[in-house]
Amino acid sequence: MSVTDTNQKRTTARSGTRGPHAERTAAMRQKLIEAAIQCLGKFGYGRTTLQRITDEADVSRGAFLHHFPTRANLMVAVAEYAAKAQTRYVRQGLPENSTPETRYHDITQATWHAMLQPTGLALLEILLGSRSDPEIGEDFREVVQNLEAFQRNDVWQVAQSLGIEDRQAVYTMVHLHQAAMRGLVLEYMYTGDLKPAERSVELLKSYKADLTAKLLGRRG
Repeated sequence: MSVTDTNQKRTTARSGTRGPHAERTAAMRQKLIEAAIQCLGKFGYGRTTLQRITDEADVSRGAFLHHFPTRANLMVAVAEYAAKAQTRYVRQGLPENSTPETRYHDITQATWHAMLQPTGLALLEILLGSRSDPEIGEDFREVVQNLEAFQRNDVWQVAQSLGIEDRQAVYTMVHLHQAAMRGLVLEYMYTGDLKPAERSVELLKSYKADLTAKLLGRRG
C-alpha cells in the first residue's frame, strides 16, 4: 500500500468522526507536522529522525505511530501541508484591488517570499531528500507536480487577462522562476546570506518584464 493510500484511508476514517476525538486527532497531526517542519529547518532531511520529531512535538513514539505509521507518511503529509501553505501565502501577498498587470508581476515576489517561509524551506528539504528516499518518491513527486501545475495555471490565468496568448512562453517562464528560486533558496540555506539571492530575484523580475513586453507586442 502506498503512502498516499494509507493517508487517504486514515482521512476517510477521520471524516466519519465528530466531536472532541476528531478535534484531538486533527490537533495531534498538526502538532507533528509543525514539529517536522521545525526539525527540517534545524537539521535537514537526513537528520530529521522520528526521535527528533517526537522530541520537538513532546509526544511519545506511540502517539507518532498512531497518526503516521512511518516517517515517510509524515514527510508526504508535511509536503502537502507546505504546498497548501505556499499557495495561501502567495495569494495573501497579492492585494485584491491591484490591476491584473500589477498582480501578474507581483506574483514573482510573493512566490519568492513564500519559498523563504519555514514551510517553503521544509518543502525544499524534502525535495532534496526524496532523491535518495524511495519510500516517498512517487507520492511526494505528485505533490510537487500538482503545486507546479497550479502555479503555472495561476500565472497563465492572469497573463490571459493582460492579452498574452503564448501559453508555452508563460509556462517556460514560470518553470525558470521555480527552478531558479529553489536554487537561490538552497544557496541561502548554505551561506546564510540573503542579499545575493535577492539581487538575483530582481533580475528574474526584470527578465519577466522584458518577456511580458515582448509578448504584448510592446517591443520588437
